[in-house]
Order: sequence, then C-alpha cells, then structure tokens
Amino acid sequence: MKALRQEETFIITVDLGEELTSSIVRFATHEKIEAAAVNAIGAVRDFELGYYRLSDQQYTRKRFAGIAELISCMGNIAIRDGKPFPHLHASVGFEDFTTAGGHFFSGIVAVTAEVWLRPLPKRMERRHNQQTGLALLDLPVWEAF
Repeated sequence: MKALRQEETFIITVDLGEELTSSIVRFATHEKIEAAAVNAIGAVRDFELGYYRLSDQQYTRKRFAGIAELISCMGNIAIRDGKPFPHLHASVGFEDFTTAGGHFFSGIVAVTAEVWLRPLPKRMERRHNQQTGLALLDLPVWEAF
C-alpha cells in the first residue's frame, strides 16, 4: 500500500494481491480516522457482493472468482464496536461487459485499487438498529425536520 495526502484527502493505492476492505481498515486505524467518505476504482478478483433483504434481515451473498473492473466503489467509514468500519457499495464490470453490484464485503486487488479517502472532522458511530437489523449511522436528529 502506498499513500499520499493531498490537503484533506488521502490517495491510497492498494497493491496487487492485497485484500481491499481490510487494507482500508488498516489505513484508517493507523491514521486514527473515525469518519470518512470513501471512493475507489481499480480491479478486483475473488470478491464478494451482497444484497440485503429487509424481510428476513439477511444478506444474500455471492462470491465471484474471476477478475472484474471496479467501476465504482463508494461509501463511508464510521466507528463500529470501537474500530473503523467501512460501509462500501460497488459496481463491477466483467470482460463480456456485463455488470454486477451491491454491498462490497471483500475482494483481492487484481491490478490496483486507487482509493480516495476524505476524513471528516466529527466522529461517526454505527449502532444496531432493531427495525432493520443493521448497524446504522447514529446521527443526531436534524432540528430542521
């Protein structure tokens, strides 16, 4: 992994063979990042996407064995259980120009991954939400509503 800070944004390259999500966690932990916006592009292999079914509060997960272009990966980092937790969604493209997308759980970098990580000034936390079964961002109520 390599990184450069450009004003308030980190540009990170995750190397061939590294796992993308855990690399983002490792970087955020090292830099003590408690809230951030995340964007990434590149290529991944052996990756897992998910679709959340609210009806039974479970993810349908699908593992893909081949290489795909990471067309777009975006999300955020917040603190969950005391550690940085990336919530990422991704669109991927295959050699035959078909696409897939969903919640991005994990994936091995196949060529490179270029990650833009923009830390935010205030800590964000995720807490379990009974209604959805997910750990959602725990934000204050916006007074204008």
